[in-house]
Order: sequence, then structure tokens, then C-alpha cells
Amino acid sequence: MNRSRMGFDVDALWNRHESPVSVWWLVLLYPVFVLTVYRRSRPLAGVLVVSLAANLLVVSPPETDDAWATRVVRGERAWLERGLRSSKVDLLGIGVGGMVNVYTLRAAYDRRPAETVVGTVASMLLMCLFFQRMADRYETMIDA
Repeated sequence: MNRSRMGFDVDALWNRHESPVSVWWLVLLYPVFVLTVYRRSRPLAGVLVVSLAANLLVVSPPETDDAWATRVVRGERAWLERGLRSSKVDLLGIGVGGMVNVYTLRAAYDRRPAETVVGTVASMLLMCLFFQRMADRYETMIDA
């Protein structure tokens, strides 16, 4: 099924994002995003935007689900297709992660270096915990 929203083929975007290259590329861009806010750097913002666009254009969908990052995205997609409310634990994780991200970006904006670094590390750890839940969700789904 080709689901199109605002001129984008949603399935094609998900399929490309399932690539481990795409997942890890985006994970590595998070600290760049925080640094961009901290330094208020237009050149870094440009690198960020170009990198995000390139990620959508350059990365090819994976052929298998052998990679952990591929299983993460497939689990996330399944969760979203069931509806965010399908798992209160996952929804709580998203909420906590969101609050930590807001705190981190506020610390970066206010140029509080220690809090920015701690927030960035905490955000990335929470991201990895969420990723593991999504990979587990996918593995449970294919074992059923």
C-alpha cells in the first residue's frame, strides 16, 4: 500500500529509515542539533538540514531485518500503527524522553554547558532504552 501524505510516500520513507545507516546517522545528529542550539550556529544548522535531507535520499532500505537498528524501526512502526496509546509504558518513556530533550535544549539555549552535556547524555541513554523496547516489540511480533 502506498500511503502518501503531503506528497511523500510514507512507506518509502519508513523503508529507507529501516537502514542501520539511517538510524545511526540520525542518532549522531542529535548532539549536533544540541550543539547548533548551544552555539546558535547557522553553518551547523545548514549541515544539520543537509544531513537530514541526505539521509532520506542516500540511504537504501535494508534487505533483511538482521540489524538491530532495523528491528528497532520496524518495532516503532508497528507500535505507531497500533496507536500511541497501545502501550502506556512506551508512551511514558516518550513523555520522559521529551521532557529531558526540552530540558537539554533549554540548557543549550541558555548556554549552561554542564547541564547541556548531562542532558545530552541522558537523552541519548533514554533513546537507547526506547530503541531496545522497540526492537523487543518487533522480535515478539515476529515470534508470535
